[in-house]
Amino acid sequence: MKRWAAIGALVALGCSSTTTSARRLVLRSATGMQTATAREDRSRCDATRPGRTSSEYDTNSDGVPDVRKVFQTVGEAAEVHSVLVCREVDLNHDGSKDVFRFYNDEGRTLREEEDRDFDGRIDVITYFEGGDVVRREFDTNADGMVDMRLYFRDHRAFRAERELQADSSPDFHADYWEFFDTHGNVVRIGWDYDHDGRADRWDRIDRLAPQRPQASAQQPSSQPAPPPGTPDPATPPAAPTPAPTAAPTPTTAPATPSVSP
Repeated sequence: MKRWAAIGALVALGCSSTTTSARRLVLRSATGMQTATAREDRSRCDATRPGRTSSEYDTNSDGVPDVRKVFQTVGEAAEVHSVLVCREVDLNHDGSKDVFRFYNDEGRTLREEEDRDFDGRIDVITYFEGGDVVRREFDTNADGMVDMRLYFRDHRAFRAERELQADSSPDFHADYWEFFDTHGNVVRIGWDYDHDGRADRWDRIDRLAPQRPQASAQQPSSQPAPPPGTPDPATPPAAPTPAPTAAPTPTTAPATPSVSP
């Protein structure tokens, strides 16, 4: 009898611990950035809606779930099945969810939100099309709004946009652009000085700072050196030195912050 009482106490303790852990994971979440689709996508993590179920997993065996998945029941009759519509992850195991990935009713990834610095605020949002990343949005100053966008094509970044001039609008207005080559090097930069959405100046990096060929190393010569004062027949006579002229004053461009994610 005492044995069964002890087993019952252990089961009750286990159930209590699971309930507390689940509440800790579900209630604490990162604050999302202000975007047009944020509210709609985050609703996919609401497991209380009709046809929704959820599962939680403790991946590091610390007694606290760190992964939560929400499923939606779709189809009719014999074709009824569950599809994953939301996945939430606590990366640093502090009880607060740091990554939110949202899926459509076919199970394809729509969007992902990340709190990369674990401060309780979303700072990176990734958008997908056909399973591939097409755009990333960043909140680099922790004000809850997007101030940088990075666009992808053929699995690589090819353009970056930033909003350098702060305004009162929550919408994103780019006033600085960078374009990258296939190796990720910046090749073109644009500035919008009057904040009208169009670049007022474009600069080509390869023209501003052309690559200079490195001087080849001097090869040792097998011929003996000529006596001092003997002219070299392979060297043309030096041209007269022209009179110095005043150099034009260069145009100073505004400082351009790094747009590395």
